Amino acid sequence: MPAAFSAELSGRRVVDSRGDLLGTIVDLFIDDVGGEVLGLLLDLDHGLDPNLLPWPSFGEHLVIPTEDVASIDEDVHLNR
Repeated sequence: MPAAFSAELSGRRVVDSRGDLLGTIVDLFIDDVGGEVLGLLLDLDHGLDPNLLPWPSFGEHLVIPTEDVASIDEDVHLNR
């Protein structure tokens, strides 16, 4: 199930609460034991400095905790 969910979200745009594009999903962080999705791994939009954003980075990617996801439709909308 997590692999199918990951494939469905991969490449989907992620926007903040103002509707500004942050980037696109490249992968999910999934708990190995329970299978729970812990966060989204994003490829940042060009020109964004990850050091100025409120989320941690993992290598060249931004990590968005699932608690920050407000809704999912054609885009993933964050609550901040």
